Amino acid sequence: MEKEIVWTATAQNEFRDILFYLESNWTSEVLSTFQRKLELKIKLLQKQPNVGYKSSKYSRFRQTLIGRHYKLIYSIKRNHIVILRIKHTRMK
Repeated sequence: MEKEIVWTATAQNEFRDILFYLESNWTSEVLSTFQRKLELKIKLLQKQPNVGYKSSKYSRFRQTLIGRHYKLIYSIKRNHIVILRIKHTRMK
């Protein structure tokens, strides 16, 4: 059974900021690639929520990479997955 995806306001803002940055500083191909990778990762999470690895700081959170430069931080609830953050991999 596929789980519903729920975005926090923080994750929505970070996603919007990433899109703006990519659109302003990179080609439309880079932007499209990022969006496609994110969409595929979310579809995978809906079917296999445990695909990400547990956070080293907080065991109730999981992380998975979106390409080389961004990671998706999420938590698994009974009926849904909560996307908490989208961070650049160089950020702590």
